[in-house]
Amino acid sequence: MKKMHTRIPIVLLTAFPLLFTACHRSAPTAADELARVGDMTITKTDLQKKLNGMGINAAKDPSVTSELLNQMVDNSLLAMEARKEGLDKTPEYRKKIKAYEDQLLRKSLLKKDVDSKVKVSDADITSYYQKHQKEIRQPGYVEVRQVVFPSEKIARKMASRLKRRGGFSKAIKTFKGGPVGKLYEGTVPPKFISYFFGVPEGSVTGPVDLKDGVHYFKIDRSVKGVQLTMDQARDGIRNYLSNQQNKTLYQALVNHLRSTTTVKLNNQALVSMIAAAAATNGTGSSSAPPGKK
Repeated sequence: MKKMHTRIPIVLLTAFPLLFTACHRSAPTAADELARVGDMTITKTDLQKKLNGMGINAAKDPSVTSELLNQMVDNSLLAMEARKEGLDKTPEYRKKIKAYEDQLLRKSLLKKDVDSKVKVSDADITSYYQKHQKEIRQPGYVEVRQVVFPSEKIARKMASRLKRRGGFSKAIKTFKGGPVGKLYEGTVPPKFISYFFGVPEGSVTGPVDLKDGVHYFKIDRSVKGVQLTMDQARDGIRNYLSNQQNKTLYQALVNHLRSTTTVKLNNQALVSMIAAAAATNGTGSSSAPPGKK
């Protein structure tokens, strides 16, 4: 009786591209061949790629390595059977293949014409730091709690009690509220800034009248931002400048392609599609304060 093997739940093994990369039709060397499935072969290189991608060491996990090879064999068998049944000729399959090929081609083109041309030198980093030194800082933050009263009348009655010792915590227990969390400089909408920044630690701020009630906030902790040194900012600046170059090169590439290819957008159909979606799902906006929706 054929020995059964236990399957391990490895999602990557059933990924779509695996059907085309798990094994080879060309004959590898005998020493490199791990398995032959029909006219297909699975090599040491094939298995090692899978092990590397999953962070598995063959010497430390021999049983998992063996099971992974069996899974690759199973996947090859399934792919071969699917081809025998003509499933690779169906429109749905061909559509998926086309989408996958397009994805690979896009990545290849971007790697050649965009990614490979991104160059950020140490001089670029130094120049940017010198020009933007005041802006390059670790942002300050506040740790905040809030309490929400159901009406303005109750809020006015409770406002003076919030500043008493333990008053804010008692109000949260009686009404609703709790920690908002850390709010960083530069992330708070302008209309809320004065409630969180530029006020002493321990302050109670408010009221803010929103849809769900009247909000008061307590600044439990306030940490000031600090200026970053060149060494501290170097990696961040490099990433920023690389991203900026990448965006510029990408936009130049697609602009060139649009200028050399006929592209027609049916804006009327797009507007109709958006209107239909809005009618079906409805639209709305939130006026909740930071950290609350």
